[in-house]
Amino acid sequence: MDVDLSALRAQAFNYLFDAVVVTDAAGIVIDWNCGSQALYGYSKEDIIGQPVSLLHVPEDSASITDLVISSVEQHGKWTGEIRFLHKDGSIGWVESMCVPLFDDNQEFIGALGINRDITKRVEDAQRMLNLACYDQLTQIPNRYLLMDRVKQAIERCKRMNTKFSLFYMDLDEFKKINDTYGHCHGDAVLIEAVARLRKAIRDSDTLARMGGDEFVLLLEDITDNNDISHMADILIGALDKPFTVAEQNVLLNCSIGIATFPESGDDFDTLIKAADLAMYKSKRQGGATYRFG
Repeated sequence: MDVDLSALRAQAFNYLFDAVVVTDAAGIVIDWNCGSQALYGYSKEDIIGQPVSLLHVPEDSASITDLVISSVEQHGKWTGEIRFLHKDGSIGWVESMCVPLFDDNQEFIGALGINRDITKRVEDAQRMLNLACYDQLTQIPNRYLLMDRVKQAIERCKRMNTKFSLFYMDLDEFKKINDTYGHCHGDAVLIEAVARLRKAIRDSDTLARMGGDEFVLLLEDITDNNDISHMADILIGALDKPFTVAEQNVLLNCSIGIATFPESGDDFDTLIKAADLAMYKSKRQGGATYRFG
């Protein structure tokens, strides 16, 4: 029985579930299949003659090009997970493999990419990470993520002979808000308190919720006690304005305990304990103040 293998391959190419994108040596799309249309949203007529970068998230294009070229040169192919840009502007993720195409003289003439949609897998993994590492009420890191970042900070400081500080904060009189107005209003106050604190710190700092109304700030690249004290004053000042609870103005502030690596300890548990004890000393002074551990 005679079989036209070329025709069968062409048919299979078009009906693969994966997206197959073929480009010339300049990165211009010269062919693609139905799977590509389903994944990216462009018809074949839309995309032929367009640069393949049209399918990439703009800020990723340069790094993708560098990765593909270097990997193809070294290994003859490239595989990885990258973001893609749909025609409607939405962003997803693909697992991709790219191989070079050569003519009969072994001259490079283009590339063939096979892309599989893994958006749901990536999103599910991100949700699991969020549940494991972030406080679900305030959306800031929880104790477990804070522990990891402190351990990393310890290693950096050991290598570079630098220091960091932990600020252990407990909201003064918060229990009265829950008891008087209920936990829903208490949750709203916690969210507002976190929003104020985050505005007061740098993007590089880590603010974490330990539970209840207790928070910890990891402050790196600042070692002078005067600067540390200044940050404590800023944090207290951020909470100094009244909170609106059930249409009532309620005053709330925080007691802070400060521990510094390595003077206060050289591991997470010791540092947290030192900062926690210092915080209770602040609370016994009447709150809205700070003490060094």
